Amino acid sequence: MCDEKIVQHAHDEARRMSRRKALRVAAGVTTGVSAAVAAGVGMSALAQAAPAGAEGNRRIVDLTHTLSPSFPLWPGEPPALTVPTSRVGPGNSGYSTNYLSFPEHAGTHVDAPSHKIGNGITVDRIDPADLMAPLVVISIASKARGNPRATLTERDVAEWEKRHGQIPRGALVALYTGWQPRTGGAHAAAYSPGVVEMLVAERRVVAIGTDTLSIDLFDESGAHTAILGSGRYAVEAMANLDAVPQTGATVIVGAPKFAGGTGGPARVLAVV
Repeated sequence: MCDEKIVQHAHDEARRMSRRKALRVAAGVTTGVSAAVAAGVGMSALAQAAPAGAEGNRRIVDLTHTLSPSFPLWPGEPPALTVPTSRVGPGNSGYSTNYLSFPEHAGTHVDAPSHKIGNGITVDRIDPADLMAPLVVISIASKARGNPRATLTERDVAEWEKRHGQIPRGALVALYTGWQPRTGGAHAAAYSPGVVEMLVAERRVVAIGTDTLSIDLFDESGAHTAILGSGRYAVEAMANLDAVPQTGATVIVGAPKFAGGTGGPARVLAVV
């Protein structure tokens, strides 16, 4: 239950919102501003992401889970909360608003270096150029199917590269385990620390991601240390990785810009 004082405060703040500010908010919602624009990437980047000569066939795949109070969270995290603070009245009078409360690392979200590294950069300081990258998807679903301790290894990457070519510099490598957050919870397949170190040092990736709640196994932290300690970022709880090709797509990460944030929920899109 939400504390009554919080609800009352949210109502009071909603009533104090100026008409001009409310109109700006409404305009942003109704025009459907993309995550790429929110991240500072811009619409031109979306156009450049389309394969040459195939602009009409471009497909956008949403790699984002819907965040709601029922979405699984890492053990110990407070629940996500939505409290209505105002609603549109008769004849479309007034505005509809909600008070939102959620952990930084809820739903499909970004881990900034400061999440694990004491002097690491915060989420608002991630270079916008690193939020748009070639997308590489590596599946370990077959070996992870019955093993929540399965990990992506350097051998898995070598086998993937035999089939698809070397991982491009500056890529975001996403791990498809087939577990998904609802299936695996906190106990699910992940990265081995060694493979993350290799991806950083030898393939110069800008980020890694996964379809589970963590890039690490439940009681480990080596993958976090390897990627965040290098100044790169991670994306956890990605959706629909089985709906994009293993190579050739472009990913756009709509990372939040919270001052001093260690991460936050993100809208993640693939341009195929």
